[in-house]
Amino acid sequence: MFVMGLDIGYSNLKVSMGTKGEDIRTKILPAGAGNIDLMPRSVGAGLGTDFLQVIINDQKWAAGVEPDRLQGWERELHKDYKSTDVYRALFYAALLVSEQSVIDVLVTGLPVDQAMKDEQRQELADLLKGEHQITPKRKVTVKDVIVVPQPAGAYMDVVNSAVDDDVLDVIQNGKTVVIDPGYYSVDWVALVEGEIHYRSSGTSLKAMSRLIQVANELIHDDNGAAPGIDKIEKAIRTGKSYIYLFGQKIELKEYMENASNTVSREALTSMKKTMRDDGMDADVVLLAGGGASSYMAAAKELFSKSRIIELENSVLSNSRGFWYCG
Repeated sequence: MFVMGLDIGYSNLKVSMGTKGEDIRTKILPAGAGNIDLMPRSVGAGLGTDFLQVIINDQKWAAGVEPDRLQGWERELHKDYKSTDVYRALFYAALLVSEQSVIDVLVTGLPVDQAMKDEQRQELADLLKGEHQITPKRKVTVKDVIVVPQPAGAYMDVVNSAVDDDVLDVIQNGKTVVIDPGYYSVDWVALVEGEIHYRSSGTSLKAMSRLIQVANELIHDDNGAAPGIDKIEKAIRTGKSYIYLFGQKIELKEYMENASNTVSREALTSMKKTMRDDGMDADVVLLAGGGASSYMAAAKELFSKSRIIELENSVLSNSRGFWYCG
């Protein structure tokens, strides 16, 4: 049985896949996707082949590429992301890298506020399930689809990973809060003995996109110009600690930390409101997602008596957990 854990984000496409009982295989790609006409041409060489190509509405699309390679491309930064051609192109890219003609079980997630609604989960399942013509000569069939709240993947990742037995016992039998800062939204779920408490779960839009925007503004204030959100995002995604602006090296750490001090606390203020009835007495707080480290300080402040764990290679934590779930 071949299982895929699929996490299509606004900044990264994360895929965890493999046959049940065998080792998991992972892949991370940038979340850029658009008509092939938007791709740049090399001088004297024309269009290259260093990208994944899929078919969307009978047209050739590049998928899983850096957004800044797509000329005139605008990010689909809204709640209906799953219904866009960009989302479908990234889904097809994931099917392509699976190297399979049949996916037996595909598990993916939705932001918590959408995952609470049966019709939203069913809409996404219907979109992903079935036979898909992803290139002129390649079809992939997805037999079954499971849709869960996004941060639940991180919970499953920890439960199935090699963690300290005492910590695992607390996670499985106590109260756990998973905080998942993504590019578009910050999601959180509260789980008691492995069961989700939706009244203490929710979504905030004070996410990495807002944090990067604030950092961009702070750089502008200090240097007279701004590098742009896409440039900062690319540096973060590729692990670079700096960018260049007018030939001068700008270290990002200070600006990201200052932005985080404001934005992460705004996001977790919403969490305080939703968790007021159940109290802030979490035994363990798990930080997942690509923005985990930027929300660490705010999590420590909010859950001062809880054990806080930032997951290893946290950008993949949800997709790995989805795979375990499948």
